[in-house]
Amino acid sequence: MKNIIFYWSSDNSTKSGEGILANRFLSDLKKYKKLQVIKVSSNYKYQNITVKNYIYPFIGIFKLWIKYLKGYKICYVNYLPLWNFLVFFLLPSKVILGPITGTISSERNFLFKSTFERISIFIIKIKFNKCLFANNFYSNFFKDHYHNYIIKNLKFSKIKKNNKVYDFIFYYRKKYDNKLSLFNLIKYINKKKYKIVVIGEKIKIKNITCLGSIGKKKLNNILSKTKCAIANKENLYSYFTQDCLSSNLSIFYNHEFTKLEKFKFNNFYAIPYTNISKAYKIIYKMKNIPIKANKNIKQDFSNYFKNV
Repeated sequence: MKNIIFYWSSDNSTKSGEGILANRFLSDLKKYKKLQVIKVSSNYKYQNITVKNYIYPFIGIFKLWIKYLKGYKICYVNYLPLWNFLVFFLLPSKVILGPITGTISSERNFLFKSTFERISIFIIKIKFNKCLFANNFYSNFFKDHYHNYIIKNLKFSKIKKNNKVYDFIFYYRKKYDNKLSLFNLIKYINKKKYKIVVIGEKIKIKNITCLGSIGKKKLNNILSKTKCAIANKENLYSYFTQDCLSSNLSIFYNHEFTKLEKFKFNNFYAIPYTNISKAYKIIYKMKNIPIKANKNIKQDFSNYFKNV
């Protein structure tokens, strides 16, 4: 029994951010714990996104409790946004937690921000010793924990002066754009006659190239032909943003994260998504500034995995 860890993961996709984060976490868990890691699965094949995100995780908690009561080590990988206090409350205190996610964007539902996250913070401080956070959004609340796991490793390619096909690339998901501020920014920049490519969800705007969901190889090819990127509003270091940084694009991110941008990348610029005209003035001013080389990022999280 001591040589096995049973884990639950709602998403192990190689395309979604949650899935990529989960797979990297499981890879490190196997590497540092040197134990057999087995998935506790269900025969239920979910299709509805509400079921996947809000019901399916509790099936996982129930199955992990069964393994825990039998004496096995257990691990809950995702879905772990900080607002989901029920997950933290219902899991055993000796569970290995995957990376805790969340956002401090002002577009979050107020109830989640003011109540649910505070409950989770209270529960975590009582039940769990050292936790791993995907970002550094909550470092003020958990100073002795581990943060920014999402950007564990980041290598930059050599800066090349290639001919660019696209001026801007956007990663768009409607569920992360509650007030349509990113959608409106795309429309605003499109009116300036720039060449724009959008990945993620396809949107209906004339003269824009929409590629939908694409693989890593095709994305890297597109990035090599693009000048600038507009980052996701809810995440400072999303995998899309990291791909753009690695490819040496000029990247514009949510100004609400300015104080949390600890790495001080040379080609990283803050813009207010809620003020489109002001955001565009910054974009217009900074978009043609020559790219300077950044230093590779390598953070060590081995102590977390060795001690869980």
